[in-house]
Amino acid sequence: MKPLYILLFVISIYHSIAQPRNVLVNTDYQSKLGTCEPSIAISRKDLQKMVIGTVLDGVFYSHDGGRTWKGKQLKSLYGVWGDPVLVADYRGDFHYFHLSDPTGMNWKSDEILDRIVVQSSSDNGMNWTAGSFAGFNPPKKQDKPWAVAHPVLNTLHLTWTQFDKYHSNDSAHKSYIMYAHSTDGGNHWTPAKKISSIPGNCLDSNATAEGAVPAVTADSSIFVVWSRNDSLWINFSHDEGKTWLDQEKFLFLHRGGWSMRVPGLKRANGMPFLMADASKSRFRNNLYLTWIDWDPITGEYFVMFSKSLNKNGTWTTPRALSTRASALARFAVTGCVDQSNGNIYLLYYEQVNAKKEQYNVVLQWSKDGGNTWRRQRINRKPVKVTEEKFFGDYNHIDAWKGTIRPVWTSFDGVTTNVFTALVSQRILDLDKFIFFLY
Repeated sequence: MKPLYILLFVISIYHSIAQPRNVLVNTDYQSKLGTCEPSIAISRKDLQKMVIGTVLDGVFYSHDGGRTWKGKQLKSLYGVWGDPVLVADYRGDFHYFHLSDPTGMNWKSDEILDRIVVQSSSDNGMNWTAGSFAGFNPPKKQDKPWAVAHPVLNTLHLTWTQFDKYHSNDSAHKSYIMYAHSTDGGNHWTPAKKISSIPGNCLDSNATAEGAVPAVTADSSIFVVWSRNDSLWINFSHDEGKTWLDQEKFLFLHRGGWSMRVPGLKRANGMPFLMADASKSRFRNNLYLTWIDWDPITGEYFVMFSKSLNKNGTWTTPRALSTRASALARFAVTGCVDQSNGNIYLLYYEQVNAKKEQYNVVLQWSKDGGNTWRRQRINRKPVKVTEEKFFGDYNHIDAWKGTIRPVWTSFDGVTTNVFTALVSQRILDLDKFIFFLY
């Protein structure tokens, strides 16, 4: 019986360690819309330093690995109006991308969303530049940015959606995917380049060209995937963004489109998220793509995954990574590659059970280029949602040298809040040891 007691003791210790500590981020700043839609970046120079951006205008920094956070309102010359994207370059600087509100009057002014703003910090999130910008093209509106940094050259690559007129139902008004890059740490940006030729509408719906995410390989090839009309599309450049395909390529069907319905929320998304391995691992230059497939008729939700092992447009047949009942709602999938070792991490919400409007936050990871996956719930308490307040369109995750920091939104009955979890690959690897003991 002694081996059994030892096994039970080891398992109990494992579960106490492997269930990561959850940390409330927004303890000292809350924007007027609540705190939600977080993006995080870990310093590439110091694993203890990390920064989170949140809707509407929050910035939070931690200098102790995410155990404690200090927050404040972010201000810029061009205003701050949500859609935060945090990127850490490999020189040690942080870059905060967001939407603009130059007059501070938001939708009462025609100048809102007139550009994509980027602010940078060289002191680990404590202070920020006044802001530079890309895509200034009034009266068109610039929305939904995402960005990535090359791990050697430190070039910043930025994509977003341009609306002829936001929320217009006029068929003459179109939406397109745009691109720009910076070679000087975000101070200056190339002129915006239209990289989609097939337009979407301007209703901010499934027929809108939206959800563009850039990924850069080690040789500076840039790939961008987005969703439009229940389909996923891709364009790419092999000369550091100078030239692109004249017309984007159809990639996969996107069942249900990016704008989804899930229990408890008025708005949820299944937008694609693209990643590239630019590390020195054996998976160098692999591309990884994840998204949510949703069948509005059957109510099935799937976390989908495909990868490309070359740069000529060949992708594996999409497969579902969801291992539990397909009737459980899933949404807001995001991901990252740890560029120190090539490990892949995905993060998404998954319904606790089909009868509750509550969710778990699921971390799914692969150490072999996406061939096999393991998963773990990382939230200590069920995530509550609400139809009464804006819950955000996405969560985020970053990883560097085995330190993994997911961020997500939850509702406490009054307002929305953002949490992170203290996760490391070393702890995640313990589950293999437990499996071996079984």
